[in-house]
Amino acid sequence: MNYVLKPLSLEELKSFFDENALQVIGYFLKKSIIAQPEKLPGQNDLPIQIPKEHIEQWVVQALGAKPIGAGSYPIDVLGSNWGADVKMLSCQIDNNGKLKNADSGETSLAQKFNDDNFGDNNTLDGLFKKKEYELIWNKWKDILIKKYKKVKDEQKTTNIYYFFILRAGLKFYLCALKLNLENLKQTTINEERSTNSSIWIKNFIDDNLGHVKIYKSKKRLELRLKPKKWVEEKLVISFDSNFEQISVNIREKVINNSLSDYIDKYLIPILK
Repeated sequence: MNYVLKPLSLEELKSFFDENALQVIGYFLKKSIIAQPEKLPGQNDLPIQIPKEHIEQWVVQALGAKPIGAGSYPIDVLGSNWGADVKMLSCQIDNNGKLKNADSGETSLAQKFNDDNFGDNNTLDGLFKKKEYELIWNKWKDILIKKYKKVKDEQKTTNIYYFFILRAGLKFYLCALKLNLENLKQTTINEERSTNSSIWIKNFIDDNLGHVKIYKSKKRLELRLKPKKWVEEKLVISFDSNFEQISVNIREKVINNSLSDYIDKYLIPILK
């Protein structure tokens, strides 16, 4: 099956992210970890949070690419003959920090949508009620094609990718998908799974690696990945942060004039 989203093999992924690029990603990952707030003694671990704009800049620095993402532009970075949208997705882990056999968080593939797309006074809510799934999906395909035609026309590139950082507790994974819009014609509606609130799309991505849905309430086309399968299929580059969240009362360190000693002992070594 020729899917709209095709995963990059490990070899293809490394053709973008060579050893130098991976060192850059690792450096920024360590810097981001240092920026996480310490928890108080007895407090549960806090999720590691990194702004999307920072992830985009990691890729700009790692690949020597040009930052181009501004507002709602379809891509975030531009290379010599390619463009890419950069995303971070959260992953579910068990009590031992291992990946669960579960979907990642969602990310939007397209969201510029309004009821005028349908004409004849048909609203999206109304079309969902009438189960006009094919009509809805055809309009979404048009939105996708127009979205990336803008990139191809303005940036003179036909190679579009999605670069993902998958966050799984204290471990991170890098993976990528190539966008093949010519394969949209092979997509179909999964009638069995579609409901009055969402439409499942078949043949957009390998079912083993993820799925794509249209959400009525959000008016978005969204993608979720299956991180455990990506790891099992060796389609990722792994980064282990080796980070244990420190329990410390920073206010007490300030009062006791010992904050500088704490920084020297615990934070500076992380970057080395």
